[in-house]
Amino acid sequence: MPLIQLEPHLFTSLPRHPDLQGDANTPDLREYIHNTLVEAQPLLNQFPSTLKPDCRLRSSPPSKAKVKLSRGWRTLQSPQEGSNPKSEFWVCRQSDHQDSDRLPGTVSLWEFHDGLRYNHAEHEKEYTPSVTSVNQLLKWNEPRQWDLNQPIIVGNLNYKHFEVELNLIVHTFHPSALIRPRAFISWTMSATFATAYPASLSNPGHGFITVQIPFYLTKPMVPGSPYAGLYAQIMDIVPHRAVFAYYASIERVQRVPPPSSPASSQSSAPDLSTPPERYLRWTMLTTSEAGGRIPKWVQRSWTLCGVPRAVVSDVGLFIRWTIKRREERRLEQDSQMG
Repeated sequence: MPLIQLEPHLFTSLPRHPDLQGDANTPDLREYIHNTLVEAQPLLNQFPSTLKPDCRLRSSPPSKAKVKLSRGWRTLQSPQEGSNPKSEFWVCRQSDHQDSDRLPGTVSLWEFHDGLRYNHAEHEKEYTPSVTSVNQLLKWNEPRQWDLNQPIIVGNLNYKHFEVELNLIVHTFHPSALIRPRAFISWTMSATFATAYPASLSNPGHGFITVQIPFYLTKPMVPGSPYAGLYAQIMDIVPHRAVFAYYASIERVQRVPPPSSPASSQSSAPDLSTPPERYLRWTMLTTSEAGGRIPKWVQRSWTLCGVPRAVVSDVGLFIRWTIKRREERRLEQDSQMG
């Protein structure tokens, strides 16, 4: 059974943590991260090409970048012989942003790191209106002790600077009398990556990745269960009438070569007096199940504000939030200088 899938994993399959009593089958954190990245890389590199792209690019103001949206199905073979394979509906969006912290509708690589890699869930609450609470259930501090000279290597990429936590995220929708809140338990891992080969203009080869995997905790039946405290904590936090829902997602931000234009291709020599524009590709893949009584066809619909429209809107929401933070920092700097 893959790690990155829509069906949630039980807490007993979480990687080893000081606050949880594991056993001989409890995976080591480094091994768990490695296995997650082994799954994430081909999903990011090959899977989007199997999805059906929309007939046109989407806008997400105030982002200057257009959004390419694709959607389709992923088939998972059941580990049990004779069982039917499972199908998951996935949505992919991709947008190329000019790497700038000054131009309108753009975002710099540092701002991407600061907004998406660090405190991923907390920041999502700040720019996503439906996210009404984020509670950290567990945090793995072990990666801070790892030697940066010994990255986790998957293919030709070296991964470092890991942030790992388990969060309870609540979304509230309107009208609240008709739509019950949704609660998600998400294992979140973020890391930087760099190519093992020398970087070049055509292969800049560095960026970061964030993976979110769904989990589910059943009520512990055995007295003294190591998960009893977590279960009680979760039940104290979730709103009344909340429905537990699930999603898996992979996000990657990486440097890419600047888009070629007819004018530049006809030019005999580059203008060395002007620094080249740098671009960042933001890719996101997700599959989700809202649960409750919301029909699956509604969740998949663009017209009815389902997941496809939501993931495109997220681009503009993040850019608007980033621009606001950018201006706040500049005002603070000006006040300190004055």
